Amino acid sequence: MQFLPAVESELTKTDNVAEKVGTDVVALVLDAQRGDVDAFGELLGQFERRVFHFVLRMLRNAHDAEDVTQDTFVKAWRHLASFRPRHSFSTWLFTIARRTALNHIRARRPTEELADHHEPSHGDSPDQTAEDREQAESVWEIARRLKPDQYEVIWLRYGEGFSVDETARIMNTNSIRVRVLLHRARKRMAEWLQHKNFTIGGAQ
Repeated sequence: MQFLPAVESELTKTDNVAEKVGTDVVALVLDAQRGDVDAFGELLGQFERRVFHFVLRMLRNAHDAEDVTQDTFVKAWRHLASFRPRHSFSTWLFTIARRTALNHIRARRPTEELADHHEPSHGDSPDQTAEDREQAESVWEIARRLKPDQYEVIWLRYGEGFSVDETARIMNTNSIRVRVLLHRARKRMAEWLQHKNFTIGGAQ
């Protein structure tokens, strides 16, 4: 189905695609493991926004997402000694965030959902960029109709840019299941978009 590549292309246009890490994360982690609070503060600065957006998409409540993000970094600090530098710090951190968010979901009472928190985009702002962003956001809004596990795997893979194996580790599953979820999610979105005659990436 030619619509699938177009779906994948649009999903990667979100402002929240994984940012390039400017500072050596491993060095910061090693310093933080030795008790350097400033080094951990730099890690928080690099990953806080990404973690917040990830848990926000799970919880759909900005206040809850802020609480879970804070709890995630508290847990990360407490358990930092268990992290092994040969592994990906972002994968380890997002695993903690996911578990914390799931625990929050299990414990909370139903609350009124808030609209997603959107931050201003950075960089160039020509008309085409604005149009691309609006279209990508429309695709993500449609993605919300997916089953929770399909939506989560789509966000981790395309919103955060994790590999299939990293996504599997964060979701506590295997790469085969991740690939199946990705295929089903993309196929389902392609069907929805085609039915709505939604044009993306030149496909209809």
